[in-house]
Amino acid sequence: MRRPGRLFWKLFIAFLLASGTSFLIGAGLFAFVRPLPADRMAFDALPLNRTMPLVIGTFVSLLFSAGLAWYLARPITHLSRGFRSIAAGELTTRVHPLVGTRRDEIADLTRDFDGMAAQLQQLLATQERLFHDVSHELRSPLTRLQMAIGLLRQSPEKLPDMLARVEREAERLNRLIEELLTLARLKSSTAEFDSGPVDLIDLLTAIVDDANFEGRGKGCEIRYRPAAPFVTVGNGDLLYRAFENIIRNAIRFSPPHAGVDVTAEVTADRAVIRIRDRGRGVPTAMLLDIFEPFKRVDADGADMSGFGLGLAIAKYAVERHGGSIHALPGDGGGLMMEIALPRRPASE
Repeated sequence: MRRPGRLFWKLFIAFLLASGTSFLIGAGLFAFVRPLPADRMAFDALPLNRTMPLVIGTFVSLLFSAGLAWYLARPITHLSRGFRSIAAGELTTRVHPLVGTRRDEIADLTRDFDGMAAQLQQLLATQERLFHDVSHELRSPLTRLQMAIGLLRQSPEKLPDMLARVEREAERLNRLIEELLTLARLKSSTAEFDSGPVDLIDLLTAIVDDANFEGRGKGCEIRYRPAAPFVTVGNGDLLYRAFENIIRNAIRFSPPHAGVDVTAEVTADRAVIRIRDRGRGVPTAMLLDIFEPFKRVDADGADMSGFGLGLAIAKYAVERHGGSIHALPGDGGGLMMEIALPRRPASE
């Protein structure tokens, strides 16, 4: 009695021989040999119908095609469900863990999908936090304005004091709205800014002169070491605001009668400006967070929300000019801001 295994192999060999070519299979290696003559075909010796190889080949092809289709369609199905979930607002959706250990292009696509979903989740969280902080910052001066108006109605004789309070709060609101609009334009990739030749060293010298006048009130002197002229193409107002915000922060967080160091180094293709204060510094874990809108560090190093858009504006303004900005711990305490700007020719 023939075993089923032998019958299967005979059917398989018959299918191969029907094509006119025999195959030697051994140790996982396949080698082609010359077609056998028709009179030596083993197919004639088998008691099988001549249509059987075609049936077997079709069946095997269907099985292989079904397996291949399932292998390819399963991750695509996961991706389709993931896109539907993202469209429905479920930004925590991740697809790559569902495809197992695949290492093909589809697996790369699932990793890109997860990266996109994570970035969308972060952007949405940042937007929600920004809306919350903006509403908080707007609510505070508006509340004080309402209180001033209420007190003025109860005590008309306090008109001069209440008018001064209303003026201060209105100025604060105006400054906040202006900085928010500037930040929104800087973050928008479609916003256009006027560009022209800017001597970065002259601009920095003017800012240091103004800041020295402001720092006299607390005995804070800015020690400035300029460099050779460095002319680049950019928006002078944005660069002025960026450096002014950083230097003003250095003065604000330095203790009384402490100095602020400002140095500039110029090479053929870029300028590096370092601004170091003598304050209490920033915790290492927060060196990146201080560039986020409404993020600041109090005297004790605790994170808190507040009216802090200066460093965020500086970061986007510098990056808009192709540069970079980093916050580093200062030697012996304090905080050092390092700004690198490339020399941009007029053709850009």
